[in-house]
Amino acid sequence: MATRTFPVYSDPGHAWIRVPIDYLVRIIGPNWRKAFTSFSYERGSYVYLEEDEDARRFIELSCVAGIKPLLKPASTGAATKRSRIRNYAPLAPL
Repeated sequence: MATRTFPVYSDPGHAWIRVPIDYLVRIIGPNWRKAFTSFSYERGSYVYLEEDEDARRFIELSCVAGIKPLLKPASTGAATKRSRIRNYAPLAPL
């Protein structure tokens, strides 16, 4: 199984996996948004999948596609502050 590394951002209350949208389109298809909740966020060409339900779903879907995600904590320099990710747009449904 191939591997791919994804950064994980966190604040004192939550964490998110940053995933390129084109990766989701490749492993899930054009309707990838249906696989996730509005508790995740999006900005530019990335989705920030919340650590609970959406992260688990992402890992499952990646493994089905033959790719094992490796999660690497990202250095934000502000682990005690509220993440700016919380200000990004909620993941919009189709």
